[in-house]
Amino acid sequence: MEQTAKGNVSLYVLLVFAFCTLTYFFHLGSMAAMWGPAVAAIIASLLRKRSLKEIGWKVGRMKWLVAGWVIPVAVSFAAYGLIWMTGLGTVPNPTFLQRARFTLGMTSQSNGLVIVAAFVYISILGLLPGMMAAIGEEIGWRGFLVPELAKWMSFPKTALVSGVIWCAWHMPAILSGSYGTTDTPRWYQIGCFSTMVLSSAVVSAWLRMKSGSIWPVTIMHATHNGVIQAFFDRITKDTGHTHYFSGEFGFALALLFVALAFYCITNREGLADGNNALDPSLDGRIREQLLESAG
Repeated sequence: MEQTAKGNVSLYVLLVFAFCTLTYFFHLGSMAAMWGPAVAAIIASLLRKRSLKEIGWKVGRMKWLVAGWVIPVAVSFAAYGLIWMTGLGTVPNPTFLQRARFTLGMTSQSNGLVIVAAFVYISILGLLPGMMAAIGEEIGWRGFLVPELAKWMSFPKTALVSGVIWCAWHMPAILSGSYGTTDTPRWYQIGCFSTMVLSSAVVSAWLRMKSGSIWPVTIMHATHNGVIQAFFDRITKDTGHTHYFSGEFGFALALLFVALAFYCITNREGLADGNNALDPSLDGRIREQLLESAG
């Protein structure tokens, strides 16, 4: 089974980077890029005779769906709260308020009410459209890659290896300048972004394996993109060096995700670990036989 899983991962990685290359070469856009991992996962599953049920389509328990929304919101509030309290950035940004008033039709309401309405609009009402893009990645990264890696790796290795591949997949866009910021050095952007992605990959793998479903991580991914890129980044006014600390290419989010990843690694009770991940769908007696033969 280990050799089968390694073959599955090898084929998937080959396909996902082939699709990535085609996407950037032909300028197919961000939606096509985000759905590349899903296409690779489905093709790899069909070629390797891996059941598509293993992707984790069941919705699962409500608490994990809620956790998928709460985690990025809590991390973002903590990270940007530090930025605002230390004066590394200020809030609110007048430009954001002006655009929010126009978009929401709230021309005479207080600033506080406009900010709350904008947050609800972005993080809740905008969640479904965001999930339509995010699920393209999650079918691949957490629906295919993480479960396959977990069939022969421990949880920390599974999470980190999946994070390295996920991070490398983003690099063409960052190195070409189509994804990132122009306000900080490229080496700094890559360092902060890589740290954040590796750490969030640990959190995402933990959530995927705890819940047994791709939907909590899809919500987490979509909420992360929405609240950071469309809300917190835009509501924060630059004070000169704010971009060194804010956003996906700044220090604050990376720091908070490292702390959360450490929590997930040290609180992984009940997660499949190494050979214990051989196949969670098998009944108890078959699993015991496989574990005995593996150990």
